[in-house]
Amino acid sequence: MTHSLPRLCSIPFFAFAFAFFAFDRIARADEPDAEHASEERYSPLDRHHVAAWDHFEISMGFLAGQRTFTSTPFQMTSGATDGASNLVGPFQTAPYDRVNAFGLRWDARLVVSYVRMTVGYDQPFMALRLGDGEGSYAVGGVVRDVQVRGLRSHDLRFGIGGEYPIGPVAPFVDLVGSVRWIDTTLAIDGVTHDYAATTFGFAARGGVRLHVRKWFFASVSGEVGLTGDERWGAELAVGFSI
Repeated sequence: MTHSLPRLCSIPFFAFAFAFFAFDRIARADEPDAEHASEERYSPLDRHHVAAWDHFEISMGFLAGQRTFTSTPFQMTSGATDGASNLVGPFQTAPYDRVNAFGLRWDARLVVSYVRMTVGYDQPFMALRLGDGEGSYAVGGVVRDVQVRGLRSHDLRFGIGGEYPIGPVAPFVDLVGSVRWIDTTLAIDGVTHDYAATTFGFAARGGVRLHVRKWFFASVSGEVGLTGDERWGAELAVGFSI
């Protein structure tokens, strides 16, 4: 399963690249020939409003941020050590208190009359450090050694917001709600125990989208968690719109 993860993560890259290539071919096919190019080029007025058109967009980006899971209601899903299902102490220290996350984000968005409607998926990877979560804790009345072996998250995001285009640039703000599936693995005296939780949280996001072409854009944004596990986040993305 571990070896298949890079292959699974590569699928959205190839899908995005294929869609991008296909859209580029369609856009080039619609371009006027050289004889009528001067007549068919976008006028200055069109260029000024290039970010203001209603459109559908797909983007792929890199994300970074910080999360805290000290209030996350983890439930044990596998393990045989007595008292392991009642563990609390390990989840109050590193890496659960504040862990940096870096990963990938895919978004699909509809923009109509400056209103933004977003659905997306995040695949963050937690930056665990050697020794995080290692300690001795009372488990079922017996002091045992506990180590964190893994911490993973998969996020489904929904956003509603607005934007105000200024020429090819569109500043925007969103209220984002995230459904987050989290699982973690602890080694208790060397025996692995799996825990999982499902949470929901809100974040406020703001950023700017820059149209390099009518159909191609780059964007940068930052966000701050309002409720839930996220503390802050940032994203750098590229995408295309129709």
